Amino acid sequence: MAAQGLHVPREYRRGGKANDEDNSVESGVELIDLMCRRLELPDLGNSAVLDFGCGVKLVQAILADELPLGRYTGIDVFPEQISFLRENVEDARFEFHALNLHNEMYNPEGEPLSAATQLPVPEASMDIICLFSVFTHLAPHDYVAMLKMLRRYIKPDGRLIFSLFLYETTPGGLGFIDHVSRHLKPTEEQIANWQGPPDFRDWDPQQPLKWAVYSREHALRLVQGSGWQIESLNDPEPSIQHYMICRPVLT
Repeated sequence: MAAQGLHVPREYRRGGKANDEDNSVESGVELIDLMCRRLELPDLGNSAVLDFGCGVKLVQAILADELPLGRYTGIDVFPEQISFLRENVEDARFEFHALNLHNEMYNPEGEPLSAATQLPVPEASMDIICLFSVFTHLAPHDYVAMLKMLRRYIKPDGRLIFSLFLYETTPGGLGFIDHVSRHLKPTEEQIANWQGPPDFRDWDPQQPLKWAVYSREHALRLVQGSGWQIESLNDPEPSIQHYMICRPVLT
């Protein structure tokens, strides 16, 4: 599929499907389908989309399948990737920006994220803000700062959608903890002493924030006071972990 649109060299692709470009692009198509379905849109033809932590797969998906698009702004902390996209995507509907923001996994030397962080786009200009595999790598203080910062850039009737890891098993068995549980055999003592999930766990401190895992209650609680109201918190699907959809609180 990628050959029909934009081929991206391996060094500019990240994530669990980075080694299989066609599979990565197909997952981008599935994410766009999911957004349209859950946001009750026929397509993205009339939408201004901000993809924060954009990577390349949504861009590749749109170009490969010639999907309708109003306007797309991709922002990432990977400057070489952004340079590649700027040099190779000639479609005027797309723009790309690199930000030197701190992330313990992807950009540990970057500047701290805060509610006052400025993005290179006009405020209140986006219909959709999406973050896939971003909150999955955020500590709680950045979780809150990200929500507060993004609130300034959404239109009054816009929506925010983001994926996250929750510390719970799911009926479909597609979540992070489902995967972990299939490989762990807890003892009877561990089961008896189980007190419920922690609010937050950096799953593997040897790989900081590779897996940032939240309890459902804490993930919901952190949205309070951020300028967003929760529309839904949804179970994983084949193309996505748990994901939350929010609307802006209007004042």
